[in-house]
Amino acid sequence: MTDPRTRDVAFIGVYIALILGIGYALFLVPVELVTATIFMSGILMGRVRGMMVGGIAEFLYSMLNPLGSGLLYPTVLIMQVLVMIFVGFCGGMLRSLLLGRSSHRNVMIVCGLAGFVLTLLFDIMASVGFSIAAGFSWKGILGVFTIGTVFHGTRLITNTIVFALLVPPVVRKISAAIPYFQTVRPIGKGV
Repeated sequence: MTDPRTRDVAFIGVYIALILGIGYALFLVPVELVTATIFMSGILMGRVRGMMVGGIAEFLYSMLNPLGSGLLYPTVLIMQVLVMIFVGFCGGMLRSLLLGRSSHRNVMIVCGLAGFVLTLLFDIMASVGFSIAAGFSWKGILGVFTIGTVFHGTRLITNTIVFALLVPPVVRKISAAIPYFQTVRPIGKGV
């Protein structure tokens, strides 16, 4: 039998590669699936693994982004990575609700709210990070966020819909189809 830690590393690596592939394949499309996929990593693998996936995937995605590397603005990169670590954590916190026997309607509402709040948090933190890197005052930070209102509004709407309509059925199908996700235990408790 395979060592559980080796299996964890393999699944985490494959999952990060999936996130990068999805992110780069859709980077010119106005639908962003990286946040939802990181959120699902927490649901499928638990809080700690979700946090690892979120941090590593966002660091690599931002650093290697064809539209401009996050390394040019370290404060933006730090903010993005911290938020995605939190996104993976939140997915893990909702694991039992989303994989349990909760009503489909309640799961959709919770996922939609999570998508809205986490996307808003990401956009705020990325705007603040950019403003700090550019040396803007608080007025400048507000200006940056205001200028991006259409972009942020579009992301809020699409991510809310993606989280509400796609995350619940996809997570349940993946969990049912891949035995690893059914047997994964929290780190520190037998793994």
